[in-house]
Formats: sequence, C-alpha cells, structure tokens
Amino acid sequence: MNFPLLLDTNKNLALLFGAVEKPDAQRFKRLTVIIDKAGEIIKIDKEVNPSTHGADLVNFFKTVDTPKNN
Repeated sequence: MNFPLLLDTNKNLALLFGAVEKPDAQRFKRLTVIIDKAGEIIKIDKEVNPSTHGADLVNFFKTVDTPKNN
C-alpha cells in the first residue's frame, strides 16, 4: 500500500465517528474515513457495502482532485 492505515485500538475514533456507541462495545458499524495528505477529512462513508466497497473507493478516487488526477 502507498498510504498509511490508522489503528484505533482504544476506540477513540470509533466513538467520535459513531462506529460504536460505548467504549466497551464489541460490535462496530462499518465506515470509511478518507483523510487527505493535509490531514483534512474529505469523505466519511457510513453506508459501506462490503461487496462493492473496493469498487466504490476506486470510483471515488477517480473523481477526487489530486495531483495524480490532474
């Protein structure tokens, strides 16, 4: 991969973005948060469909204004 992944071992971000309701929760809602190189959130997808998510991400990144797409 040419991008970092963030591990949220203390569930702080899961709580912040609504993936869990309580710190002791064992079940999570699927969601994707995309953060650009400047640290800005450019997309929060709370309706992740596991069977199409890979293609959904590819299509999203084709539309994002990035140096690669210019």
